[in-house]
Amino acid sequence: MNFTELLHSFFDEPATTELGRVAGLDPAAARRVLETGLPLQLDALAAQAGTPGGAHIAEAIDSLPRFESVQGALNEPDGAQNLQQAGELLMPALLGDRAGDLTRQVSERTGVDAGGAGRLMQMSLPLLLSLLGRSGVTAGNVGPLLGGLRGTLAGGLGGASAGLSGPASGLSAPAPSVPGLDVTPAPVEHGTGSAGLDAAGLAALSGPALLDWLRAQFSGKTADALGAAAGFTGGASGRAAQATLPVLLSAFVQRARTDAGAQDLLARSAASADLIGADGTLNTRVLTDPAETARVEGQGRGLLGSLFPNLDPVTGRLGSALGGSGASAGRLLALMAPMLLGLLGARARAGGLNAAAFRGLLSGLDGHLTGLLPAGLGSLGALLGAGALTGAAATPAASAPPRAAAPVVTTAPVSPPPPPAAAPVTAERRGGFPWWIIPLLLLLGLGGCWLVNQNRAAPPAATGEAAASIVVTNPTSGADLPAEPFTMSGTGPANTELTISDQGQEVGKATVGADGAWSAELPAPTTGEHTYSVDGGGGRSELKVNVTDASAGTEGTGTDTGSTDTSTDTGGTDTGSTDTGSTDAGAAAGTFAISAPAADATLPAGTFTLRGTGTAGQEVELFEDDTSLGKLTIGEDGAWSFDVPSPTAGAHTYTVRGPDGTDLGSVAATVSAPAADASAADCTEAYTLSITDGQTVNEPFRFGGVGQGEGYSVTVKRGERTIGTKDIPLDATCGWSYQSKPGAGQITYEVRPLGDAAAAPLSTVNLTVGQ
Repeated sequence: MNFTELLHSFFDEPATTELGRVAGLDPAAARRVLETGLPLQLDALAAQAGTPGGAHIAEAIDSLPRFESVQGALNEPDGAQNLQQAGELLMPALLGDRAGDLTRQVSERTGVDAGGAGRLMQMSLPLLLSLLGRSGVTAGNVGPLLGGLRGTLAGGLGGASAGLSGPASGLSAPAPSVPGLDVTPAPVEHGTGSAGLDAAGLAALSGPALLDWLRAQFSGKTADALGAAAGFTGGASGRAAQATLPVLLSAFVQRARTDAGAQDLLARSAASADLIGADGTLNTRVLTDPAETARVEGQGRGLLGSLFPNLDPVTGRLGSALGGSGASAGRLLALMAPMLLGLLGARARAGGLNAAAFRGLLSGLDGHLTGLLPAGLGSLGALLGAGALTGAAATPAASAPPRAAAPVVTTAPVSPPPPPAAAPVTAERRGGFPWWIIPLLLLLGLGGCWLVNQNRAAPPAATGEAAASIVVTNPTSGADLPAEPFTMSGTGPANTELTISDQGQEVGKATVGADGAWSAELPAPTTGEHTYSVDGGGGRSELKVNVTDASAGTEGTGTDTGSTDTSTDTGGTDTGSTDTGSTDAGAAAGTFAISAPAADATLPAGTFTLRGTGTAGQEVELFEDDTSLGKLTIGEDGAWSFDVPSPTAGAHTYTVRGPDGTDLGSVAATVSAPAADASAADCTEAYTLSITDGQTVNEPFRFGGVGQGEGYSVTVKRGERTIGTKDIPLDATCGWSYQSKPGAGQITYEVRPLGDAAAAPLSTVNLTVGQ
């Protein structure tokens, strides 16, 4: 296969159509732009490859992920936006003066407006560079290999009649194979630190033999790759993964103390089956694909929510013990949790275990977990018991209260398989990008862009007491913050000068006082996910927060991480009738009014109803601050109402917008906090869902309702792929609420009773998320 044929395969008809859609072009126009523009881009890259700028091209190729497909890149959270932002910066950086001429030529030759053609060419450049990386272009061969391609596609990719998806035989100017340019993607490593077992051997593992086998799975290069993916550096990466294994195993043991908990784990393990190879061992190729790594992390975040009701103390203690941050420890837990559950699920399936037998299998591991801790990390024994599940994390496993005997699976003794050399795992390389682009990326706020993520230099690991003593106590990692100035505070060594950075950009300084406390006033962050780091005295602390105008969370590296608001109810509303929302937005909005609640009303905690009048048949969208609540159609009688699910306590502004985005009306209200002695016990409300299937919504958006039992679990899918699961307990008013920012495109939400992952969904909602 020559490179032209590879371009045909990669930029096929579905890929061309989807790229055109997000660029605002119809399929025919997108096809013309790519057929004309891709050869021009490749020729421009080849021309630059023979100059000193060729090193920059190699660095960009080395830094970008190896996208398996165009659709895979677009399906990442904010995928289209990230592609375009990367292209905006890469085109002038790599193509020099030819960047502007290229867009002009494409527009003139295809008859497509320069704006749409430019957007499509910007998105295609990082995809083309990634494809060159998959084909073997490196810093050592970028000049001769790209030089060999120069001019070979000057005639285009076959003209409009052939199309990008046409066969190679349809090309008007077939490109010759270039010596040394391997257009077959390099094989991805499979396997782990342990040989596979047949079904009988796997089914026989239990007790210490099972632990030895699991330890072998998370050893060697696999452990190094996991730790590095989570942000640990050097020799600490493999040690971090090995220390995390017993912490997770203990959580699984505690979760399986009841048959219901064991059944929940068995059901959840099915979602991790794709992480396990046919021989029952870990399939580590996910660690070489940023999109897959992000997917696994998102899956793990949902799983951790069911294992650790209070995760922050666990990640804080684990991160400190490992010389890293709580954020890195949290990511490592999220990456390893679905992998470990997948291995345990494979063992259960091989042995045909039901919930009771699976409970017994895990119970047999409990007394042996401290032996898995690496030397010098005995203090982590405090996380190996029931205390970790409540966030206490202070009771060693040995002092855990006695439990009722669970059924034990007895098997013939099996010698644990000797762990052979681990199969190599090729981690994503983090080549240095031109230094003057990195500040520009950060200035533009591309915290989610692959280039920033791939090239942000890993900070040197702090050692000694200072590494563990710089602590951020407010806000906590993973917290939801409004987009406004806030105070960051914590503890550290007295008199230490601290520098506070937001995604690599300095935003504040502080000095630790004689009492070991420090604080700093920080400027308002932009909406989205932010990673703050605090450096000083050789130590470092890091945390992630989610920022929205409505104290909401965000989801990424691709993966769905929605957040919940903490109140909902069948609560009452102020029934005062006041037209506070009429505007002069035109005839279509002339009769629009919000009649309840009254302006500046104080509402009880929980669900309340917005009511009003408008033009019959008109579709409107409701917003809580800047968060969409979904759409509704005004009734034939001109009346409308909407049950707002579980708002957070505090002041909110509710706005209704017409189809063209015009504000039709708004009303301000304050939601009270639940009573101090209120609880969610004995909820018997009929299950409700505030959003309907088939809507096109803006992001972020929020939905929920009221219900019964313990709460609900929301599974988020993009196509057939599960990208996250979130458990949402009922609040004190029997309400529940879920907020999401999954990125543009088609997304599906399934709602099930909490703790019953195998149940049929109570609701399946398919939404289209706008740009």
